[in-house]
Amino acid sequence: MPRRKQEHNFAHLGEKDCWHSYSLQVLTPAKFSSVVGKILNGKYTLIVSRLEKPLTPRVS
Repeated sequence: MPRRKQEHNFAHLGEKDCWHSYSLQVLTPAKFSSVVGKILNGKYTLIVSRLEKPLTPRVS
């Protein structure tokens, strides 16, 4: 098969700014602390699963 005349141009990947709690488990301790710090500062977003129920107090 002949080579292409032009190279394929792909979009530049940006910085990951949305994190799921499962993906935080596999990070090194240094990376984990920096990501959690940015989540707490509001620079990154933590994705909440649909299956997780919010913690609400029970009223009797």
